[in-house]
This record gives sequence, structure tokens and C-alpha cells, in this order.
Amino acid sequence: MKDNYIHTPMPEFTSALNKEGEVVVDNYENRSYSYITDITLMTYKIAQKISIKPAGAFHPDLLPYDAGNDNTMFDAPICSAVLNRQITFMRGWKRFESCIKGFNALGLMSEQVLNTMESFKSMSASDYLNLVREYLISRKTHQGEAIFNQELLQSVGADQLARIDHLDIAIWKTFARKTIVCSTSSNMGISLHDALREMQKTNMQFAGKSYTLLNHDEGSLIIWCPDEEADFMNHEKTAFLRRLESEEPALTRLRTYINRQQRDPGALRDALILGGYFFPTNPQSADEIQNLLFFALKELAEERKQSIAELTKDENIRYTLTSLKCHIQDSRVFVRDGVEGGISGLMLPYFLMVEELVSAGKLKAVSTWNQASIGAALAAAIIADKVLRNPRLLNEKTRSELYSLFPNISRLLDSKSWGKDIKTRIHGIFDLANIQSLAQLLGVVVQRHLSGRGTAYVGLGSSSYSNGNRCYEILKDSFESEESFRGKSTFHPATHTLNPFAQALVYGEDLYRCTQFGSGKDLKGDERVSYVLGHVRKPEPAGAAAMAGYLLSRLDSGTFSIVELAYQLRLLGFNRKRFLQFANHTADEAGYNLFLQESSEEGVYMGNLARNVLTFLEWPLGELEEKARLEHEHSKLKYNIYPLDDQIVDTLNPRVNIYLTGDNTFQPDAAFASVLMQEQESHISKIAALIQRYKKDLDSGEQENRIVRTTALFSRISAGLKNTDRKVNELMKRTVNRMVNNRVNKITK
Repeated sequence: MKDNYIHTPMPEFTSALNKEGEVVVDNYENRSYSYITDITLMTYKIAQKISIKPAGAFHPDLLPYDAGNDNTMFDAPICSAVLNRQITFMRGWKRFESCIKGFNALGLMSEQVLNTMESFKSMSASDYLNLVREYLISRKTHQGEAIFNQELLQSVGADQLARIDHLDIAIWKTFARKTIVCSTSSNMGISLHDALREMQKTNMQFAGKSYTLLNHDEGSLIIWCPDEEADFMNHEKTAFLRRLESEEPALTRLRTYINRQQRDPGALRDALILGGYFFPTNPQSADEIQNLLFFALKELAEERKQSIAELTKDENIRYTLTSLKCHIQDSRVFVRDGVEGGISGLMLPYFLMVEELVSAGKLKAVSTWNQASIGAALAAAIIADKVLRNPRLLNEKTRSELYSLFPNISRLLDSKSWGKDIKTRIHGIFDLANIQSLAQLLGVVVQRHLSGRGTAYVGLGSSSYSNGNRCYEILKDSFESEESFRGKSTFHPATHTLNPFAQALVYGEDLYRCTQFGSGKDLKGDERVSYVLGHVRKPEPAGAAAMAGYLLSRLDSGTFSIVELAYQLRLLGFNRKRFLQFANHTADEAGYNLFLQESSEEGVYMGNLARNVLTFLEWPLGELEEKARLEHEHSKLKYNIYPLDDQIVDTLNPRVNIYLTGDNTFQPDAAFASVLMQEQESHISKIAALIQRYKKDLDSGEQENRIVRTTALFSRISAGLKNTDRKVNELMKRTVNRMVNNRVNKITK
């Protein structure tokens, strides 16, 4: 009764509260883990339907955007060697420009498809076969000619018609004649456009004839996206979105907003008018949907001079309300669920990560780093981890289907316990330039860095976290239960200064792998450059945020050095000029000064980092290499003292899995890629030696300095004891640092 400020239960009083108003929340309970996972599995089935290949075995030589696979996990050997951890990059599928929002989009679509398939159960066999005939008779060529005729379909037996996949019929019935209205900063809309376009391209066969899953004129999308004049929009995203609108055959229309508060209400209003689906980029709880619906219906009622009761008789409005799982009774709207299918879709990349990494063997621990501003992605990873920790949360049917679609996971869980035998931690990254309510709720305090100009990257805007938000509830449950997400200790900021450095590391890493392994190593000249451009993509700023957050955490903990960062960039082919070009600055003094100015606005640490790294990029390589080697030894030893994961996970040398999301940005041209390739070739022996040294240490299982580790552990324990003298703690810290220095001097002599 605490939410109503009374002491004793009064059912007649509280029920009256619940039923006030014309749009109310009614008996809402959180979704079961089985239902949540059912949507995840349907997401995977729809992905496979549009020709996305099942997860294959993880291999260090795999390349993004390769025609032969749709894997999501890619090795990062140079980053691993420099950072002295097992770094892997997670990407989205190539059909969604590597964007994790593709999973979000398919998750929302999958829930509606599941609803449609559920409705099939109440149909008679003859009614369902008539629906199949309706689907087939509506198939037509790109020129508009019918592919099937009534005579042919009458000659086809019922058993043949029944063999057509129910999923095909459900996708068509759900989306062919209905409009999806998406509220987004950009990528969610782009991903929905990609999904519908893929459905229009997916070829099917029946009775000796070929047709597509959706006709070229089926499916419709409205994207509510930021206006070009909005302070958080940029010209790159505008160009990508405008290109979608101009595509033929027409599929997508744009509606723009200046203020994010206009976004969801405007999109929901459009969906109600058109009788379509409301797909918000962030999950919405039942309470949030109730609020949005109340204002949208109230506004429509005023425009039409009708009551809300009269509005609910409109067929389009009723359809949208039904798609939102609302119930209309006695002229009132009862909200019984939120819009959370995106969370389910975003559980899929976590399952794919495990499925692929397990195939490589020797998996002991995984530390996952995810952009928290993409709210559903972080929450989804946590739920997926929870399901793997306790598969009994799922009913037998869902669990069996999960194991069938993910055979490596099935084999793993037959003999080991996820979270116990294989330790896991999940970290969230937030954009410091955005005021994050989640950071405030978790008690995160950022002391070293400032928000700068305060304009968040497109795609990392308001995460809509607050008390009562479904995503926050998921995170809160995890850290209170001491599961994969541990609250503020696993929640970290990312700065805009570090972002282009993170982008450069990812791009250079992929370039190295592309030219040294697979088909790329045998190609020459223009053919080789063309191959590289097809497989190596610069991540957009929001797409590299998790990598930037990981780098900042290492720098702030003293376990990584800007000299090491600069040396890695040099090995990858970057000097000051090329880095500024890559970061979309002019390579002259004006571009240099602008980059330094923007960095200094994020505080003295970022200002100094930018100035010093760009200076190091101009140093003679031999001198930089010598300094980097010394710094690297310090970093390795200090990581034993200040690991980013707690000791029980860190001692297992976890896979550090960095979520990348989205390559929707202007890409470096052929000339730039060619120069970078030539530079890397000139450093290839140094890169190989660096990787070889790291692998040797990894294979030998060397613990660099057990004395330092033990002393540091004692220091941390004593620091937590209330009665320990402060001077003792200070003495311990000085002792550890002196031991590190002595150890480094011994190693580097």
C-alpha cells in the first residue's frame, strides 16, 4: 500500500484508483521469461527466413560483411595484444549495416507476427486454407502481373497448401497492408526499412513458380526522426534517411521532430489514425503506454470533436489498440502490457555471442561491454544472461526450441553452469554528453570529465531510464541479485574525445585482418582495394561508444597508457594528418585546433589526451615503440591491481566482448584505405611480433607478478576495514607502486 500512502489494504479504495479515467492500466504483470524468449526465437526464425545464415563457428580469420557467413563475433588481435586482454568485437548482421537496432526492429516485428500466428489457432482448417489461397493469389511480379491464378490454386491439393510455412502467411498478414510507425533517432528506422526491403527480396517457391515473401509494393513505414535543425542531428544521418525516402519502389516516409518529447506522442498518433503499429525505439512500460495513449486519444478527440468512447469505434484505432494488447470495454481503454518486443529481439545477439564463442573452446569467462544509451540492448543482454544462468525459468517447449536453434549452447549447458562454471559480467557505457538518469539512479559520479558541449551523438540520446522504467527494473534486479550487472561498478562513461580514437582502432583492426587473412591477402592493386572497401567499415560514433567507454575505463584506472594508444594507431597506419581526416576534421592547423578545443571542453584530462596523442603520432616510430614497451609493462602489472572486473572473473582472463553497432556513416574513400594499407604493410613485422608476444604469454598462462597481485589484494581488503589506519593504507599503495616500478625496470633492462 506504500504507493497509495495508506497503511492497511483497502481493496475497494485501491481498485477505484485503478479504474479512474478513460485510459487505465489494468492488471499488468511482467512478461514471463518463456514469452520473452519465444519472441527472441521468433526473431531468429524471421532472420533465417530472410536468408540470414545461422551462427557458425567463431574463427579469428572471419571478416565482417563476408558473403559466406552472418557471424557476429570478430577477433581483434592487435587490440588484444596492446590491451593485454582477449578482445572481440560484436557486430550486427550485414543486412542491417552491422547495427544492433536490426535485432530491436525484428524483435518488435516478431511479437506482432507471434500474435498473428496465435490467431491462426482459432481459425477453422478451411478458413486458414482460404487465407493461404488469398496470399498466393495476391503474389505478383515486379511489373504487377499475377503469378498464380484461381484455376491453378483450385487444382492444388489442401495438403500442398498446408505445407506452406505458417510463418510466411503470418508475416504477410501482419505487414503487407499495415503501416509501421517508428519513433527513433535514426538507426531503428533504418533497420525497419532494411527488414521490410529484405522481405520484399526474399524468394519463395510453390507449385513450380517463384515469388517473393512480400510484393514490392507491400509494407509501409513512417519514421519519426530528428529534424535536420535539431541540435543532436547531423548531416550524415539526414543523408542516410533522405536516401531511404527517395528509394524506388517507395516504402518509407519521414516525419521530423525538433524536441524528443514530440517524438513518441506524434508517432503513436499517426499509428492510431492509420491503424498501424507503434514501434518506439525505447521499450515502453504499461504505465508509459497508458500516458502516451491518453494524450494521443485526447488530442484526436478534440480534433474530431468526439469523445474517447466514440474514437474507440474507429476500426483503425481499434486495430492499433489491439496490437498494443489493449482491451476496450465499456467505452474505456485498458492497457495490459507495454511495448517490449525490442528487448526480446536484442537478447538474440547475446545468445549468438555465446553460441559462437563456445565453438572456439576454452571459454571460462565473458565480460560484455554495451552502450547503455541504447536502453533495450543492455537490459536484453542481462535477461539473456539470466536465462542461460537458469534455463528452468523457461517452460519445456521454449527451452527445447532454444536448445534446437543454438546447439552449442545446448551442449554447453548439458555439462556446465552458465554464471557459475563460466563467469559473466555485463558493463554499460553511457555518453557523458547526455544527462543520464540511469547514472544518477545508480549513484555514478564522474569526477575527471565534463560533458563538453552537451550534445549527445545521434543514436545515443535520451535513454528514458527512470524509476518505473522496464529497462531500469531489469538492471536493478540484476545488481540486487548479484548477477551479471553489478550496478555502478559496471557502469562507465564515454567521452566524445575518445570516440574517434575508438573508431580508428576498429577500422584499422578490420583492415589488418582483411589484408592478412582470407582472400584479401592474395589480391593486388585496385582489386585488393575494392575487396577491402567491401569488408572494412568505419563504425558510426554511436557504434564505437562501447569501445570508447572501455578505453576510458582502462585509462582512468591506470591500466592503459596514451603512449600505447598512439603506438597502436601508428602501427595501424595513422599519423596526425590521417587521424584528423578520419575524424572528419581538416588535416590543417585549423582542424587540429578545433579538435583540441572540443576535447578541452570535456575537461583537462581529455584536453591533455588529445594534445599528447596527436603529438605522439608525429614522433619517430622507433622512439615511440621504446616508450610504448615501457608503458605496456606498467599497464600489465597495474591491471593485476586494478582490474575492471572483480577478482573471481578477472583471474579467468575473460573474453572482453565489445558491442559495436552501426556503420551508418560516411566511409573513408579508396585513396585513404590504400594509404592506410601501405602503412600497415610497412609495419607488418612489428604487428606480428606484438601479437606473437601476447599469444606466448596467453598460452603459457603466465601470472606476471603474484607478489604484486597478493599485495594489492591485501591492500583492497585493508582499505575496506573501518579500523585500519589511513596511513597503513597509504603505505600499502606506495609499496605496491614501488614494486610495480621495480618489476618494470627489471623486465625492460
